[in-house]
Formats: sequence, C-alpha cells, structure tokens
Amino acid sequence: MTVRRLLAAIAGAVALPGASLTGQDSLPPAVASAFHQTYPAARVLHVSKERQGGKVVYEIESRDGETRRDLIYSTTGAVLEIEERIPVDSVPAVVRAAAERRVTGAKLVGAERVTRGTVMLFEVQLRVNGRSRFLTYDPEGKAVE
Repeated sequence: MTVRRLLAAIAGAVALPGASLTGQDSLPPAVASAFHQTYPAARVLHVSKERQGGKVVYEIESRDGETRRDLIYSTTGAVLEIEERIPVDSVPAVVRAAAERRVTGAKLVGAERVTRGTVMLFEVQLRVNGRSRFLTYDPEGKAVE
C-alpha cells in the first residue's frame, strides 16, 4: 500500500464531526509513512488529531491480526506512545500479584502494555462485584499513578 492509499484509507476512517482529518488538517505524510513502515499489515480503525502538552499529536487506532494497538505520533512521525492489548496471561506474574493484592477478590479481565519511549507499563483491568477498576504498574509490580 502506498502512502497515498494509506492516507486515503485513514481519511475515510474518520467520521467524527470536528475530528475530520481532511484538507489542511490531513495526516502528515511522515506519520502515515512511519505507521505503514512499522505495521504494514495493520488495518487503521480510527484516526484523531489531538493536543498533548500544548503540541499537536495524531492517534491511530489499529488492528494487526488479533492485536489491537493505539499509537500516538508527533507531527514529524516520531512514536510517542504505544498501547497494545495483550492476553491477561501475558501480564508479568509480579504485576498480576500486585493488582490482586490491591483489589481483593477481583479477577483480571484485560490488559495493555504501554510503551512511552523506553518506559514500559502495564495497564490492567480488574473486575469485582460487576465493576471494573483500571490500575497501572511498572514491570516490577510497583503501582503507577
């Protein structure tokens, strides 16, 4: 798929009023190219233009086979953050234990591996009494607020 086709597919995936990425607000070629080069088989589900720390960023929600992945790019195509859904049995045992200690009687029902630069975190979803709680831990099981 060429960058032009990827841009067309991404622009077609956006259907939210005020979040349209067409015309002068289109996805920068550097972002489209960086995404396509790293994830050539991924399907773009949604694209949004956002602000983080006063700077414009682009979020691409995608599916690559069975893997759901959300990526945040700078306008130059640098990856700022990757959120990747992972099977709950892939969560490190020390993280699982810490989460289960913090929320007694809860069941781990979902997880994401979040990478920001060289920092990796695990966001876990626990369910207890029909309610969900979301907690974040570093790979050693230390809670991150």
